[in-house]
Amino acid sequence: MSCTKKDLSPRSELLQPPTNAHLQAISIVDENTTWISGHDATFVLTKDAGKSWELFTHPTGDSLQFRDVHGFDDEKAILMTAGSGPLSRIFTFTVPDQWEENFVMEDSLGFLDCIDFWDDQKGIAYGDAIDNYPYILLTSDGGKTWNRADSTNMPKAGKGEGGFAASGTCVTTGENGKAWIATGAGGNCRFLITEDYGQSWKEVDSPLVTGDAAGNTSVSFIGDVGVVTGGDLLVADDYTDNCAFSIDGGKTWNLSGEPQTTGAFYGSAITKIENQTFAFASGPNGIDYTTDLGQTWITLDSTNYWAISIKGNIGYASGPAGKILKISLQP
Repeated sequence: MSCTKKDLSPRSELLQPPTNAHLQAISIVDENTTWISGHDATFVLTKDAGKSWELFTHPTGDSLQFRDVHGFDDEKAILMTAGSGPLSRIFTFTVPDQWEENFVMEDSLGFLDCIDFWDDQKGIAYGDAIDNYPYILLTSDGGKTWNRADSTNMPKAGKGEGGFAASGTCVTTGENGKAWIATGAGGNCRFLITEDYGQSWKEVDSPLVTGDAAGNTSVSFIGDVGVVTGGDLLVADDYTDNCAFSIDGGKTWNLSGEPQTTGAFYGSAITKIENQTFAFASGPNGIDYTTDLGQTWITLDSTNYWAISIKGNIGYASGPAGKILKISLQP
């Protein structure tokens, strides 16, 4: 007698919000520990898989917008704020209330969009272009100091090119020094790819829609399989070319089938469990997922979620008014 494992499918549970702040970046450390950051200088932490949340705020008040977060463990995280000039900052936070300011944007035209880390020392931040080259920051000491990447080995920036600071996922890191930056805006739409921890970069075109407020918004990888989401942020109730997949580490991309949810997607996530790959796209009109690399899509939720993150078989989505949705991949 033989037995066959049942395929997994996503189940969702709306959690009790710990805050009314707009939550728009998620960092899953492990199955129990997750950090979620947002507006009003607010961020939250769970140590018990979402059953309860600790609420934190920056002591200077609610002017800061924590558009991205990277948790190292259940006590320490790096937080990035977005905004013009000095409103773009990077902090180290240690529970319960220890702050260290690591970076302040000096250029008034600067605007940070997202951060990620390869390990507990090497990290990367990306922001809108302020000159002829992409604005990329690197750290090799756990976020204590940040320096702009050498422009010698990178393509020039397009006019008005940058990232969308909507879900904390316009840059994602991979194994062995790989990282992918998803760019857009100003008619630009491409990927910046490194394989040596940001020392050199190459560009790859994206098939997503272009426009003043269009392009790539989010990129996620599991191994060499990646998903990019985006669209035209000015088109809320119609379809544009807003999702694509790569199976060769980002060298080539192919548009997916048409999602069920209309409008632009702000966030993406991808995970693989045994022989099943799940990719998710989240945005103001809802969350869709696919199990066949975008050939077909299924709607998981039809309300507003800007950010989504999956690690293993556990994930979260977050959005306005402190909304947090827990996602579990179950038989």
